[in-house]
Amino acid sequence: MRHNRGITLVEMMVVAVIIGIICAIALPNFAKIRDNAYKDQCITNLMRISAAKEHWSMETGAADTDVPTAVQLDPYIKDGTASLKCPLDAQKTFATSYSINAVNAAPACKISPGTHKLP
Repeated sequence: MRHNRGITLVEMMVVAVIIGIICAIALPNFAKIRDNAYKDQCITNLMRISAAKEHWSMETGAADTDVPTAVQLDPYIKDGTASLKCPLDAQKTFATSYSINAVNAAPACKISPGTHKLP
């Protein structure tokens, strides 16, 4: 009597269903982790802008209500303002990503102002 070795269609279907269930559980977690990483990167950028505004204000003697431009803050940010952009910004520019605001006000993310803000 000859005995065929191999896997049956039912066994393949069970394996496919198990892989599908594992993917259904894992993918939302990966998306949540990615969103948290984007938020953290944006908040880090906001902190860098805030620190640059403070340095600019102290060096130039600007008032608390003065609003610096991106060009004025550029020397106070290590990689320059061109490197600062919200990861969710489709245009990927500093100008479309952030509002600098006055020295005494926190900078703001224009892309996701409700969640991307300084604590």
